[in-house]
Amino acid sequence: MRAAARLERLRDLMAQQGIDAFLCRSTTDLQWLTGFEGVFDSEQAHTALVTAQQAVIHTDSRYSTAMAAAAQGEGLWSVDAQPASPAAFAARVLGEAGLQGAAVAIDDTTPLKLYRAYCRELPQARLLERSGDVLALRQVKEPAEVEATRAAQAVAQAAFLETLEGLRPGQTESEVSLALEFALRSRGAQELAFANIVASGPNSANPHAVPGTRALQAGDMVVVDFGARVDGYRSDTTRTLCIGRPSARQQAVFDAVRHANEEVQKRLRAGVTGIEMHKLAEEVLAAEGFGGMMGHGLGHGVGLDIHEEPCLNLRNSQPLPAGAVVTVEPGVYIPGELGVRLEDFGLVGEDGFESFCTLTHELIVV
Repeated sequence: MRAAARLERLRDLMAQQGIDAFLCRSTTDLQWLTGFEGVFDSEQAHTALVTAQQAVIHTDSRYSTAMAAAAQGEGLWSVDAQPASPAAFAARVLGEAGLQGAAVAIDDTTPLKLYRAYCRELPQARLLERSGDVLALRQVKEPAEVEATRAAQAVAQAAFLETLEGLRPGQTESEVSLALEFALRSRGAQELAFANIVASGPNSANPHAVPGTRALQAGDMVVVDFGARVDGYRSDTTRTLCIGRPSARQQAVFDAVRHANEEVQKRLRAGVTGIEMHKLAEEVLAAEGFGGMMGHGLGHGVGLDIHEEPCLNLRNSQPLPAGAVVTVEPGVYIPGELGVRLEDFGLVGEDGFESFCTLTHELIVV
């Protein structure tokens, strides 16, 4: 009855915040709220409306049969496939329930065009701008979610090790990325968790570099960032390789990043804040001569989306909850020269952090 518990949590929030009706359009939020499996794809084609008495999801003929079958499982959701815009659907359901003047929550990611449609179709309603309510509820992972994430990591690790066996100087970044994608899919990934990053030499200094035609060369540092999606849940790992024996400078950069990663993992637990963990990583890097060279947040939540709450960055002053799944990914990037990132992810617990990643923390020399 996981969907029942999730709906109850949302309704509790609604009651606390004075919300009569909650409109939701994020596909992954809907996947989480409903618990429907084998229904959703990447298209944002659905709108849910939740009140104290109803949970109705609007869709179209492409999804209605599968969605109706999924809804029968727990009997919590009504499926509405009548042709209508999201705003017209909301107006009809609220009107039928006598809630024309309701306080209706809409997310602050709602497109302006849709917001204007809500204003036209719901003239008596009080529209309440909300931000990430369901995403916040998703921070604490249920046991089944944790296991799906572990499974995604197992697939990703096996695929990475397989790719590493065949990696040779002279291959292009794109060729390595393609080999990694094949290994991920052949080992059971539904899809990539995100577009692979394979960045060599000076390209490794770009944290989100796109694999290109540059060939791996002796002396290169190579950042490989990858993940699998399994049972809807994602993994996220980065390892840095060196083509040939590293120079003293390359090793020093890597050692600093490794030290930052491991110090954070020692301190990471429920109750610490994202700011504290980010600052700790920055302090370690600065102490080893690489202050101000990370440039991005230390980490982020992972689940149905590759970037979820909570974040480990300078904007998150909230205590991390037990049950969150987060990344720890410090990096150093020296433009035109090299980049290093070492990323694990795992479960935040009351007494510490459990990494799902068992790949080596040593610099991998090819």
